[in-house]
Amino acid sequence: MDMFFAYMFVASATPLFLWLEHRKIAISSIPFILIMWTLAIAFLFDGFLFHITESTFVVAVLINVVIAHAAAFILYASPYVANKAKRVTETSE
Repeated sequence: MDMFFAYMFVASATPLFLWLEHRKIAISSIPFILIMWTLAIAFLFDGFLFHITESTFVVAVLINVVIAHAAAFILYASPYVANKAKRVTETSE
């Protein structure tokens, strides 16, 4: 369970990293983060808000982890790939 919360904190910080360059993606990830935290609180209080199963909570965390990894790719890998592709096209001309 501790790993889920560690991933939840990382996924919750994702919009902060995306805010300057990719504001639309950051804003679109906020509802998923709110859903994830709502499900986590409901799971912790065991039906306080509504009845929830563990699998629903796990799915919500996994969706947010996928969004966080996609954001990391957009921020760090895509500029490198674009720069490398630009160099290849310049060399071939």
